[in-house]
Amino acid sequence: MGTRLKTLSSAFGDLPKPLMPIGGRPLLERQIEWLAGHRVHDIVLCVGHGAEQVRAALGEGERFGVRLHYSTEEEPLGTAGALRLARGHVRGPALVVNGDTLAPCDPWVVERTRWETGALGAIALFQVPDASARGRVERDGGGRITRFVEKDAAYRGPAWVNGGLYAFAPRAWQYIPASGAASLEREVLPLLASERRLQGCETDGEFWDIGTPADWERADRQFSA
Repeated sequence: MGTRLKTLSSAFGDLPKPLMPIGGRPLLERQIEWLAGHRVHDIVLCVGHGAEQVRAALGEGERFGVRLHYSTEEEPLGTAGALRLARGHVRGPALVVNGDTLAPCDPWVVERTRWETGALGAIALFQVPDASARGRVERDGGGRITRFVEKDAAYRGPAWVNGGLYAFAPRAWQYIPASGAASLEREVLPLLASERRLQGCETDGEFWDIGTPADWERADRQFSA
């Protein structure tokens, strides 16, 4: 619903969060162009709130050189429930991208990491200089994710954090609850981590998050420049 961005989105005509502009262009457009630049041409958009606005803005994807498919929620299903609903569009392994982050790395490195380590999932990890305002990821010596630590204001210093870019094997969908709303971050990923089935993939560069007004303003300044 993008409730934390309401003060901003109302200024842009009450846009759904993925259509919020950064540097004058919707974040979702930038995501699609980034994926197309890495030869990802079949994209499923999990849409709910503002679904018709997203479809009107992006169409079927022709101008981006991709094919867009829409998986539309009739009621909020959460991040994992949305993936469950979209399962019929997916054949084989899949890249999954949060709708409010941009992680401009090579997504195939994440999938290759998953495949080479035999994991059911891999997550692009980005290092931040101060993780006190973000959750952080802990791993064992082989890079398997062991747990996700919630935001900890007492924590000071750099840490690796979830960049919102995932690679999943088909069997990962078995870890999503069979019905109702469910959270990828709070239910599915911790379960995969507890079974050592989730690999971390350290990624260079910076990722952009528009989940809060402060994060959006930072991204907007950077892309405007």
